[in-house]
Amino acid sequence: QIDEEFLALWKDPRLCPHLHLPLQSGCKATLRRMARNITPAEYTWLVSTARKMIPGVALTTDIIVGFPGEGEDEFNESIDFVKSTGFAGGHVFTYSARAGTAAARMPGQVPRPVRKARNAAMRGILVQASEAYRRSFLGQSQAVLWENATLSSPETWENRGLSGNYLRVSASAAQNLWNTITPVKLTGLTEDGL
Repeated sequence: QIDEEFLALWKDPRLCPHLHLPLQSGCKATLRRMARNITPAEYTWLVSTARKMIPGVALTTDIIVGFPGEGEDEFNESIDFVKSTGFAGGHVFTYSARAGTAAARMPGQVPRPVRKARNAAMRGILVQASEAYRRSFLGQSQAVLWENATLSSPETWENRGLSGNYLRVSASAAQNLWNTITPVKLTGLTEDGL
């Protein structure tokens, strides 16, 4: 239900260029069984339009793996879709049956070990995508809101914060930068940030 008029709001620099758009699955058949109101093709349009209208936007998502009826072909279709989308990150949830829900009564319940293995595989794809997204900002400057600072030596503070597009940034400085916004040149990757 997001359209170009909504995305045009990001012309206002006060809006952070980060959208969390839950996908749930990259497979059309799985999405239909989940009763989701979107197809992979519609999601692709949304992603490409957001990237066109919001330069540098971070797109994150939620994925559910092991939904009833999700065979190998459907899971691979979802994996391929997630790989091709190039998310900045996301969360992966393993389906678990909830009593009284329609999904709990569906045939084709995926065995728990298979669901766990699929979760690990999908998380691996999102970790790689996140690193590629962060790497694309190396050498650039970003405004960072410093959310915390720790004195690491008598003259050095370890400051940690977030950029507007949800990049986790850490930097050593001679002062406590907590609760300020400063420009930062991004020079290297950390395990989950820059």
